[in-house]
Amino acid sequence: MPPEPPAGTAKDLGSSDGGSGKRALSDGLSLSISGAVGSLAGFVSWLIAARIMPQEAVGYASAFVSAFLLVAGVAQLNLDSAMMLWMPKAGRKAATLFWRSHLVIIPSCALVGLAYVLLEPLMATTGAGDSLPVWVGGLLFVLAGIGWGLWGVHDFSLIAVGKTWWASWRNIAFAVARIGMLVALGASLGPLGVVLSWVVPIALWTLGSTVVGGIYTRKFAQLSDREWLPTRREAVSFLGPTTLAHWGTVLLFNQVTVIVTQRFGPTTGAAFFIAWQAVMVIDIAAQRFMQSLSAQLARDPENARSHIRASRKRLYVIFLPMILVGVLLARFALEFFGPGYAEAADVLRVLLLGMVARLVISHELGVRQARHDGVGFARLQLLSTAFVIAVVLFIPIGPADASGAHPVEQLMPVAAGYAISQLVCAVAVVVWPRLRRRTPAPA
Repeated sequence: MPPEPPAGTAKDLGSSDGGSGKRALSDGLSLSISGAVGSLAGFVSWLIAARIMPQEAVGYASAFVSAFLLVAGVAQLNLDSAMMLWMPKAGRKAATLFWRSHLVIIPSCALVGLAYVLLEPLMATTGAGDSLPVWVGGLLFVLAGIGWGLWGVHDFSLIAVGKTWWASWRNIAFAVARIGMLVALGASLGPLGVVLSWVVPIALWTLGSTVVGGIYTRKFAQLSDREWLPTRREAVSFLGPTTLAHWGTVLLFNQVTVIVTQRFGPTTGAAFFIAWQAVMVIDIAAQRFMQSLSAQLARDPENARSHIRASRKRLYVIFLPMILVGVLLARFALEFFGPGYAEAADVLRVLLLGMVARLVISHELGVRQARHDGVGFARLQLLSTAFVIAVVLFIPIGPADASGAHPVEQLMPVAAGYAISQLVCAVAVVVWPRLRRRTPAPA
């Protein structure tokens, strides 16, 4: 197999003669709009769900959605990011690269999804609702995981071959369809309505974008006179550490809420889910903000230290006020979802205080990524996530009330455990390098 080629021409990359600056701006806007649409649709859909169905039903539905998002994030092996990196260089092999990613993701997501359903039957029973066989609920869960595993690959592949705005329009149409189905089905079907509002659009949009992606990657390939595919070693060296780091992110964002629902019940789990979403939106935004440091260090490596210091200052200036506003308005914001959710206002405040320490970790993650320290990035992300998972799994909980539900107040130790675990990791991030510098080298 030939070695990796140099950067291609404008024709190879599917761009016009307008220059790489406009192309980069367009790509960035497309990804930002896609992300913003997803966040807004998520907020609106869960707000609607909280208004039209009991809090217990929202708890079951949120666990189902979090779990299949987790399956997709774990099993797609970070191939969406790989497409963005490899597709522009693939040339005549672009279509081959596109279809090979499907041959990896589909069986991987299917196996992980099936294993998850077998280990946690709640997903199958939630997906089945009151009217479908349990095996159908399990099948819906697996299909959702497969479709969402392919979602990012389609977005990034289309952007990489020059169809920048396909991803944005696709996500906007998906959001509209999902919210429309939830309004139509949620009140009558409960958690099953939420499940179908996700699974049906995912299935339809995945099939459609697979066809569209196949057509445009083939057209892109025909424009090039060269071909390249990553060697197995190149693929493993990129996917290995970045996948581990990605696992840390999806476990933190999705699995925590599933465990809380399992341990505290669906009603309390629903209140925690909404509070957790607010915190994770800030977390993900902070990590995406730090991704710009990679470009700064690549352009000006001689002034790396000054760029790192400046990024830390900007991170705190932007996100600390957001956290403060969240602490002050926690109850007001949760009351939009209903009084049962507003009971978690103090839980949200403690979680947000934990985000102050989490900003230190987010900055360090950005620095390690910018310095291409993939192993260090993955280690820190997984370690900080493992502390939170351990807290949620093993922290003692009090007795349930007469209805079998656990009061929302029992979530306070979980929130405190999250804040303390992030503080410990943040202190380690600050102190450990200084201790290493003071340790004398062996003679």
